[in-house]
Amino acid sequence: MPEGFSIPSTTPCPLCRGATSAREGWYHACSSCGFQFSNLRPGGGASGPGLERLRRSNFNILLNHLAALRPLTGLRLLDVGSAHGWFMQEAARRGLLAKGIEPLADAAAKAKANGLDVIPGFFPQDLPEDGLFDVIVFNDVFEHLPDPPSAITAVEKRLAPHGLAVINLPCADGIFYRIAKALWRRGMARAMFERLWQKDFASPHLSYFTPRTLQALVEGRTQLRRVACFPLLTLTRQGLWSRIALTHRGPSAALMFALLTAASFVLAWLPADIVCLIFEKPESGGVESQP
Repeated sequence: MPEGFSIPSTTPCPLCRGATSAREGWYHACSSCGFQFSNLRPGGGASGPGLERLRRSNFNILLNHLAALRPLTGLRLLDVGSAHGWFMQEAARRGLLAKGIEPLADAAAKAKANGLDVIPGFFPQDLPEDGLFDVIVFNDVFEHLPDPPSAITAVEKRLAPHGLAVINLPCADGIFYRIAKALWRRGMARAMFERLWQKDFASPHLSYFTPRTLQALVEGRTQLRRVACFPLLTLTRQGLWSRIALTHRGPSAALMFALLTAASFVLAWLPADIVCLIFEKPESGGVESQP
């Protein structure tokens, strides 16, 4: 893992090579394609309290979409950034042969102690050279990577023919993100916008994609092609207080809890803040990537 992720404001956009602008020394946006990224320091982190129910719900939505594309039993799956192993457990219940790779040694050790096949280390450099996978999944991981173009070309190389790359991540088109960004630009709700980027967290977001910019990255660098795109749940009322308590206390926590509880009843009709895209590798052809 690099020591830092420094992008000067004059650096071309990592996706389209267009001009970028910077704000407050850490936030960058491309004026051409709209890709948003940061120079926050990358690091490892696991899901906090209150997230397990939400994560498992989303994992089963994701697995349902995979099952609609092909039978799951016997597929070789790699979970990149497998953390506690929750997705591996849900996948194994569907008959997938799940392997994980996790950079946090403690999380990897706990998952292994629970009987899961987890490699401690980083993708792709610590993955054994032998073997291909039918499915490679990034659950709330891709936005934390310091070099998304290199990561997706590595995914293509490790996928078997007709293999599926699954990327589940926060979305810059989402209603919460749009509101927070609009207020932040006007000098308001700074804490809300920084919280969505996980600024000052152990593992901040280094990128914020939309379905369009993620598809442009993947299809521009590889032969993978999009076969599915769908929203995932942003929050559940169960465990919501524990999530809020991570960053807020007192009256502000109570106010946020009330607002988010109310919002949870209408989120299904609003632009999703979490999306999942699935890309398929062709049956034949090389894995040459663009420079």
